[in-house]
Amino acid sequence: MPIAKGIIRVIENIGFLSRKQIDEAVKEQMSTSRPIRKVLNDLGYFADSGSSVFLLSQIGITPAPLTLSQIPPVVVEKVTSNFARDHRVAPIEFDGEMLVLATDEPLNYLVVDNLKMLLNVHKLRLEITNSKSINDFLGKFYGLDKEDLFSILEKVDKGYTGEIVVDTGVPKEQEEALEAPVIRLASAIISDALSRRSSDIHVEPLEDLFRIRYRIDGVLHETISPPRTLQGPLIARFKLMAGMDLAEKRLPQDGRIMIRAGGRQIDLRVSSLPGLYGESIVMRILDKSSMLLNMKDLGFLEDDEAKWNELLRYSGGIVLVTGPTGSGKTTTLYTSLTSLNTTDRKLMTVEEPVEYQIEGINQTPVRTEIGLTFSLILRSLLRQAPDVILVGEIRDFETADIALRAALTGHLVFSTLHTNDATAAATRLIDLGTAPFLVASSLQGVMAQRLVRLLCSSCKVHDQPTEAEKELLRIQPDEKVDICRPGGCENCNNTGFRSRKGIFEIFIVNDEIRQLILRKAPSSEIRLAARRSGMRTMGEDGLRKVKRGITTYEEVISATGMD
Repeated sequence: MPIAKGIIRVIENIGFLSRKQIDEAVKEQMSTSRPIRKVLNDLGYFADSGSSVFLLSQIGITPAPLTLSQIPPVVVEKVTSNFARDHRVAPIEFDGEMLVLATDEPLNYLVVDNLKMLLNVHKLRLEITNSKSINDFLGKFYGLDKEDLFSILEKVDKGYTGEIVVDTGVPKEQEEALEAPVIRLASAIISDALSRRSSDIHVEPLEDLFRIRYRIDGVLHETISPPRTLQGPLIARFKLMAGMDLAEKRLPQDGRIMIRAGGRQIDLRVSSLPGLYGESIVMRILDKSSMLLNMKDLGFLEDDEAKWNELLRYSGGIVLVTGPTGSGKTTTLYTSLTSLNTTDRKLMTVEEPVEYQIEGINQTPVRTEIGLTFSLILRSLLRQAPDVILVGEIRDFETADIALRAALTGHLVFSTLHTNDATAAATRLIDLGTAPFLVASSLQGVMAQRLVRLLCSSCKVHDQPTEAEKELLRIQPDEKVDICRPGGCENCNNTGFRSRKGIFEIFIVNDEIRQLILRKAPSSEIRLAARRSGMRTMGEDGLRKVKRGITTYEEVISATGMD
């Protein structure tokens, strides 16, 4: 007997509802799209909160808990936060045709066809889970719900100021121009993002949704969707806090919010961008305490740490860190500079912008609007007789040429470059127009890096690799390796992962490679020479960390794209 029919029969047999009442409720649900329990409650038919448990016991279904760490984000995106909360469903599988929803509400079986139509899927299957699993799912993937938000706002109304103090620098009369609830909502969003270890906050007006998402350990998670009526006021509040022009809605703007949280100074870099349905806001959270690490905290294994420290000991030359945006290049360079920051050295930086102020280092921000460019600052900076120079990014010929010539004349220069791997850095510098002899003479080494999520130390599960995994991880027959898999606990918000660290590829330039650079050899040829000299790829470094139970094979694949 199908479950839906079984539930209908149980409801009829125990006298909860007649068939006529059930049909009336299903018809009402179809026309209003409201959750079936709410429809039944409003009709006065089914108000008992414990009835779901009783129904399950009558038809012999035992709720099964969910393993949240195994649910891909692409499946979660099939259902919006509001729909999942209203109907008490969690998308757990999707094969392109069949969507599987877990629910703790057996009454959903009455309206499964309606749910399929509302979600616009061809096939839909329901599975019963417990209420804790649904609540954990909603908390992990959708974050703060409206009830939690209103609870925060209620506390603020009673004098609760939370852990954050926002220093907007805005005159009081401008602050009062916005309604108090919007001010509290903005502070609550920032506070919630900080408590969840977010790296940035995305405020996104869409066609039929005003969405807020947090990026946590590199993955975006949907949180609350405030009413569309709050879109304009909330975006205006964030722009006001960031010192932006409220009247300008046609052009992109950049700003900055300084806050104090838990005794720490935290900087939010704010960007606004006009879109079809309003301005989108992205706030990047920069926490100095999480930026200034020691070398071991970056994620180096012992031999790579020794190689990188060897590069830091050079008295001249240029050392580059490459990788895409968000791969941790700035953190690596700041940590390296901190280790070199001694009283007998003069350290100077040219940055756009200066992300963190480091005591004892002379830092100069680029200001292109007044002509203060990387190249102009770098020329003047050389007359300040520095020992170590950090150039935030090499992006054009002039900056590359000055940096390389500075490296050639006895300065130790650090910078970043956007390339896919370490060995491509040499050819990229030549492509910018710099002379091959300058690159060959001054380039000491390059490190490419990516970030991978770390398995939560509180809940990771030790396991033996399968035969397929042994082949993928290149485990030798006589090699004994335990791998770890994600679990899920309160410490990691039931994701199985907590925090991120780097996987690295360190390329040391030797005489053979200098000759290849001089004759403008392709990066593939330089890469083969680097491999012959012992360079380990990022993928191989990642696999070593999988074998040590630090991360997972899937994380390494996602970060490097290796086969």
